[in-house]
Amino acid sequence: MSLSRPGVRLTVDGRTLTAAEAALVAVTVSLGPSGAHDPAEVMVWPSSRLAGTAPGARLSIALGPQGDEEDVWSGEVTGVAAGADGVVLDGLAATVALSRQRVSQTFLDRSLADVVRDLAAAAGAEIDEVQGDTRLPAYAIDDRRPVWEHLADLARLFGADLGASPAGALRFVPARSGIADWTLRFGADLLAWSGGAGKAPEAPAVAAHGAASEAGAEQWHWLLRSPAAAGAGSSAPLRIPGVVRTQDAAAAAGRALAQRAARAAWAGRFETTGRPAVRPGDLVAVAGLPAGDPGTLRVRSVAHRLDGRHGFRTTLNVEAAAAAGEALP
Repeated sequence: MSLSRPGVRLTVDGRTLTAAEAALVAVTVSLGPSGAHDPAEVMVWPSSRLAGTAPGARLSIALGPQGDEEDVWSGEVTGVAAGADGVVLDGLAATVALSRQRVSQTFLDRSLADVVRDLAAAAGAEIDEVQGDTRLPAYAIDDRRPVWEHLADLARLFGADLGASPAGALRFVPARSGIADWTLRFGADLLAWSGGAGKAPEAPAVAAHGAASEAGAEQWHWLLRSPAAAGAGSSAPLRIPGVVRTQDAAAAAGRALAQRAARAAWAGRFETTGRPAVRPGDLVAVAGLPAGDPGTLRVRSVAHRLDGRHGFRTTLNVEAAAAAGEALP
């Protein structure tokens, strides 16, 4: 086994610099949790070639073994602060464009994926991957809130991961289940860890806002006289979202909320040597923990940090993963 030297490749408005060329002090990239714009921070010496970078500049960050770095983040510089110790460039992923665009639009009989793609196109955002088969008979938004907040609402309701690809393009995909993408070994890969089981919260029930379940899909626009009756006899809270107009959509949202609650039954934090390929939504197995192996876990968020003191480290915040065959809608 050969040891590798960690490296950084920074590209600002098309100009690419290594860590040495940029006079880099430290770089931090935070990916997730779902719905965030993945903030990044680059600190350089006052004499760095990047010290004069202006807000709005395009920035991309690649991390990994020196000479073999891989892209982990792309976005724009949102602020530049100078101090005695250096210059700090703050950035947000390119999905921030979705927080700057407001639209008023009504969608009729479209899939969840169709709605997300149309909203992304309205903001001029690039798309990496969008999934969602649930049909929405009617969905209306207005410009009192940014497009990003509407997407976050849909992601929370239907169990999707909302985030950005390494290139900064929009990702709206179901929470995955199945076998682990990565294995971390106690005593070999882990530098620090904590975690354990807890009581899962009670998942709310979901009732359809319209009458499609009782009167047929062509009557989705009829309002139910008493939609709360769908939750009668249950102590769980009841949600009646306006976007949920059919029984199928209510069932899909209910499953997503139940599985999200179940995943909260285990939570932990693992610090390991730098792993630039790990992304939020990946599945990880941890072997050999003194407290026992927790099984396959789901990565909620990832934090990469590279500096001269500790080298390149990656911290994963994790939760329980859905069982195989329980993919979200």
